[in-house]
Amino acid sequence: MKKIGEGKTTEVYLEDNRAIKIYYNTPIEYIQQEANQQSYAVAKGLLVPKVYGVKKIDEEKIALEMEYIPGKPLLREGMSKEERHAAIQTLVRLQCTLHAICVETKEIPRQSDVLHWKIKDNQHICNEKKEQLYGLLESLNTEEYRLCHGDFHPLNVIYDGEKYWVIDWVDVTAGNPLADACRTYVIFQQYISRLSGIYLRYFCEEAGVTKGDVLKWLPVIVGVRLSESLDEKERRMLLRLLE
Repeated sequence: MKKIGEGKTTEVYLEDNRAIKIYYNTPIEYIQQEANQQSYAVAKGLLVPKVYGVKKIDEEKIALEMEYIPGKPLLREGMSKEERHAAIQTLVRLQCTLHAICVETKEIPRQSDVLHWKIKDNQHICNEKKEQLYGLLESLNTEEYRLCHGDFHPLNVIYDGEKYWVIDWVDVTAGNPLADACRTYVIFQQYISRLSGIYLRYFCEEAGVTKGDVLKWLPVIVGVRLSESLDEKERRMLLRLLE
């Protein structure tokens, strides 16, 4: 097999025109959930790689087999300013297409439940701050159940030369699109900060909302992000956003 990518707990290989995503020391239930969520998106008519199945390789490795999509990330080195802006506009249109889909919570986890659990699991903020975030989350929760990707950024969109494909469906929830957009904004802030304002402007124009609508979610989303696997520099940057 040819290695074509890797994450913090995964490696992706190409074999017989299939992408084999191998997880290390990850419960099979977690991987099956990702497979189910990705299949759900395919069934909704979105351009998402088809899932072929989950299989156990050995005691430490489990693989998710799916359709291989050859192509390039939506945003990449060497692009002109105009190309970057066009890519972000494409990202926003794709994200809003997802958000237009109403979801049954029996099929997809509820966003408010997932966010609450991740804040509770956070070891980097005090209990007082957690209580504040719980209260903010409750006040912002509208019981709106739209399809939210949960980790929507340019590296999770692949352009095959004709079409745009959305990958990495592990963090999908049914919830408020503004929280999903705020998550994307925070990722831009972390890794491509000079484009974060551009993303936020285009999203607000496309979705018909204000920047304030999106940024109300910032403390909650930062609190959730801090529960994830980050290096110390990333963590300090996020903690400053919570101040």
